[in-house]
Amino acid sequence: MRWSRQILFGDVDAMFASAAVVKDPSLAGKPVAVGGPPPRGIIAAASYAVRPFGIHSAMPTAKALQLCPNLILLPPDRPLYRQLHDAMRAVTDQLFPLTEWSSIDEFYADTTQLQTRHPDPRSLGQLVKDALCEATGLRCTIAVATGKTVAKIAADSHKPDGLVTVPPGTEEKFLAPQPLRALPGIGPKTAARLEPLGLKTIGELLDQRWDQPLRHIFGTRLHWVRELARGIDHEPVVADRESKSLSHEITFEHDTHNRPFLERTLRGFLRDLARDLRQEGLAAGSCTVKLKNARFAITTKQHRFPHSLNYDPDMWPTIQHALQELIRPDTEYRLAGLALSSLTPTPPGLFDQRRTKAIETMDALITKHGSSVIGLGGVSHDDTE
Repeated sequence: MRWSRQILFGDVDAMFASAAVVKDPSLAGKPVAVGGPPPRGIIAAASYAVRPFGIHSAMPTAKALQLCPNLILLPPDRPLYRQLHDAMRAVTDQLFPLTEWSSIDEFYADTTQLQTRHPDPRSLGQLVKDALCEATGLRCTIAVATGKTVAKIAADSHKPDGLVTVPPGTEEKFLAPQPLRALPGIGPKTAARLEPLGLKTIGELLDQRWDQPLRHIFGTRLHWVRELARGIDHEPVVADRESKSLSHEITFEHDTHNRPFLERTLRGFLRDLARDLRQEGLAAGSCTVKLKNARFAITTKQHRFPHSLNYDPDMWPTIQHALQELIRPDTEYRLAGLALSSLTPTPPGLFDQRRTKAIETMDALITKHGSSVIGLGGVSHDDTE
């Protein structure tokens, strides 16, 4: 049967922790987590070996070590993540006519036009899994459905290393037993309001007995929520376009409102992006901070720098201010991103000769040994002030 619309979703399993195993295979199967050290460090990613201990991203490292004293804690290695991401993009660019990377480790592909060549969606999914693993050593979960929402929920429910298809006409039946929080638009606050009604699954949202209280909770959004609960989703896959900017974003394993964690995340992006600017002989005139909350609503804040910059400590106050303007109390966030734009050649005389030499030396050390060997004093890895 040919699908009228076919969307493939891919999600790399615990990418940061898995990347550490790719780099050092002796870590395979061991309790690995990526994050900052205690007392103020935060877990950025946790391998599946430590999930049974209750460890997850955005958790204080000190608590993670209490739950799992044998935890192997590793610092982030963003140059490695970027290298693996580039390798994965090369695979998806070769396989698909249309790909949308929603974060460094998640992508959507419109495979509708590939059905003549690949009539079996499950075989296509396995082909993608094998190609990505061969190129990077990373395992991923693949889901194929008629829309982006169903594909993502299917993948989330079959991790790790899963492969699932949701054929046309079975979307509502598949979604019915899934937990409410799996549906876009139902964050922790909305879930707390639904709990007294006894609603626990997506399918229960369609029960007409709850029309009145659901209208009170969702208002005019109820029709949209119920459409998604039936698996009706026409959101298009938007192909990546070349832009005059550098950016990085990540979807967290668990939603978080931990401000120090969000700041650490953006500071890590800034370190890598600023170094990329310097290596390409560029400077940025503006920055954009992006947050996606638990209801999948995206907010952004753009600010211009006083002048074109590519030095982390000079750039961070503007980025931190943008983040402060975006964060809302008691709001859980599932994604954070940073983009540097208005790129121009590095202005002559941006730094004095001594500072230029020091920065070049630092960049060379990071390129050779990784970002954990050295950093800029004005933007430390653990400072939360």
